[in-house]
Amino acid sequence: MSTADEDGVTGLLFDGTFSTEAVASAGHALVEQLFDEAMATIAALAENWDAPVEEAAADDDDEPVALVEPATWSAEDDDEDDVRALSGFELPALLPRRTEALAA
Repeated sequence: MSTADEDGVTGLLFDGTFSTEAVASAGHALVEQLFDEAMATIAALAENWDAPVEEAAADDDDEPVALVEPATWSAEDDDEDDVRALSGFELPALLPRRTEALAA
């Protein structure tokens, strides 16, 4: 089965001349090939969807795996969380309440 990654499919489309028919033909051929590959993949998945998963090969190493604790975080170590107070001109202006809208 050919794939879209082969040179004949993804190679240069133009050889110095410009032909919209040739470009359209190459594009249609590529779309058709990708469609056929997708349908073949879907068919293979449909046939084997309930097949048991093959077990991964066990490591032959007899060495135990050591548990590594994750790095700990402390607020004392974190210098990026400085508190910054906003001055009055940085705060957004509040719109005055309309009593007519509240009464309705």
